[in-house]
Parts: sequence; structure tokens; C-alpha cells
Amino acid sequence: MAATVKRNIWLYSSAGNVAPERVRGRMAASQGILIPGAPLYLSQAGTFKAADTADGTGDLITHMLATYLTAEAALNDVVYAVRVTTGQLWAVYVESGASDSAAATAIVGDQYGLNIDTGSGKVGYTTLNLANSNAHVTVEAVMSDLEPSRFTTSTNPGVAVVRFLDGKCNGTRA
Repeated sequence: MAATVKRNIWLYSSAGNVAPERVRGRMAASQGILIPGAPLYLSQAGTFKAADTADGTGDLITHMLATYLTAEAALNDVVYAVRVTTGQLWAVYVESGASDSAAATAIVGDQYGLNIDTGSGKVGYTTLNLANSNAHVTVEAVMSDLEPSRFTTSTNPGVAVVRFLDGKCNGTRA
């Protein structure tokens, strides 16, 4: 079955239960109408750009959009974003290719790439793609182990709890 509309990645926890750093920054031009929670990266020009699906070429996610946009941001429009760090855990729905997938306990410890949609009306929706080995994240747990009253290993789509790899959440990109 096609991937679900359940697609937003969300903060599960952060080190020491400290709220994540929220920063004020400026958007690059032509990034689409992004949804809150859309993955961003900080460009070398100092503006936020929409991150894209992991493809092995500069797969960087440094922030998650925290501003609700009603239209596409123009160059240098001010937005707020949450800084992504390796001390945070993020919950994300699981797919394989373009189809929903359960989150089996066997994926814990594995690394995968994130699928970030760019289509109209869904710019920024993010899922963990079991078929993508261009890793953004390491799977730390699956929700069926953490909240078995709400999730099972056959829940479809499943939810994985992930940690961003250091090289994928720190730095800038052109």
C-alpha cells in the first residue's frame, strides 16, 4: 500500500530533558511552502534551506522548522527553527520504498536515510525509509518496545525512535 499521510517527524526526547534550542534565522528563496517540522539545513550563505531525501550527496539536517508558513518564504524572511543535535531522539513513521512498513525490533541499531517529500501540499513530510542506506539516522528503539499498549511490531506504519548521526546534523552546506 502507498505510504501513509502520517508523515511528520517529531521530537521524542532530548538529553537531560532540556528543551531543544530554538533559533531565529532567515530562509533562502524558493524553498516551497514548508510545514512545521520540515527538516532544514543551514547553508554556507547563512540561510535555511529545505533538506532533501538522503541520496549520499550532502545529506545534512541541522534544524526543524518551528514556524507555520501560509505561503512560500521569500529570501531572508525570518523563521524559527529547532536545532537538531545528537543528544535528541526523534520519532518517525517507517516506510520501505514508497509503502508503509512495520517497525520490527530487528531494525534497532541500523542506520537509514530519511525520505523528505517535496510535492505540493506535503513539502517537508518525513519518514524513515528502510530501503535507503544513505544514512541520516541510527534507529535507537521502536515504539512497540517503548509503548506496547499503543504499538505492536505489526503496526503499519510503524514508528521508530532515531538519533541523528553527528556528521548529518552538524555543519553547513552550499
